Amino acid sequence: MVLTVTLNPSVDRAIFVHELKVGDTNRVVRSETDAGGKGVNLSRVLRELGGETVATGFLGGGPGAYIRKVLDVQGVSHCFVDIDGDTRTNISVEDDGHGLPTTLNERGPEVGPEDLNRLFDRVREYLPKIEWLCLGGSLPPGAPADIFQKLVDVAHQAGVKVLVDADGDAMKLAMLAKPDFIKPNENEAARLLVRELKGRNESLEAALELHGMLGGGDKIAVISRGAGGAVMACGEGEFDGITPSVEMKSTIGCGDSMLGGMLWAMGTGKSMEEALRWGLASGAATACTDGTEIARRQVVERLFPMTRIERD
Repeated sequence: MVLTVTLNPSVDRAIFVHELKVGDTNRVVRSETDAGGKGVNLSRVLRELGGETVATGFLGGGPGAYIRKVLDVQGVSHCFVDIDGDTRTNISVEDDGHGLPTTLNERGPEVGPEDLNRLFDRVREYLPKIEWLCLGGSLPPGAPADIFQKLVDVAHQAGVKVLVDADGDAMKLAMLAKPDFIKPNENEAARLLVRELKGRNESLEAALELHGMLGGGDKIAVISRGAGGAVMACGEGEFDGITPSVEMKSTIGCGDSMLGGMLWAMGTGKSMEEALRWGLASGAATACTDGTEIARRQVVERLFPMTRIERD
């Protein structure tokens, strides 16, 4: 089973317009609302594929109740910590598919020491029942920068593997605890390594370097490259994953979906090469949905044969 921790989840609202005019009135073609946050998305895709997962983190107010409802409808188990503030709402404005969406992300509600203590208690409660602890996303106000590092240490002490998908200081500090699986995108990997990454070869070299920083061996370092697929360095070798060609309608949640697909495949005993293919298919399945939706199993299965792996 997989426990996901989303410290700063969100209600994601996607607004679609035709030819966005900044500083002027725009007519909304349509809008969509869904539950969001890295761990929330990962759990939803993992459950959609048939895996066992529980989602936790912080939720509050009406937006928090909405996220619980979405998870209930999809059959995703959850055990969030209630907080006083309202869960944030993130808005993306998409202009008929022309370029990347414009996103407006709130900071999120403040969390206090008691909230943090309850979260750690919740995680410790589940450690005997899980194989993976997945940590990701931004930190809400009040959360210390080393919270992921501390959670990695707590999980490792219990013999549980940890995946981290984060950015900035939270990711840099988490790396000190040597998680078992990381998945930065190219920009995040460049910030981790303090150098620019240009193209497939440099991303492969970066994945190898990150794999070494984790301790090598059976550790896993994946760098997602959007429409360019993903590269991976792990105990089974180095892989360049080619994503299926789809009509991309939204980029929201694609990386989280890839992780959901990979963890599902790994949990069913598939090789790392095959797991990366399932991850690529899951990410592409989310990319070809509208707005805030996530991958559906039948779409993932249809796209899987279209994935390709080049092994170095």
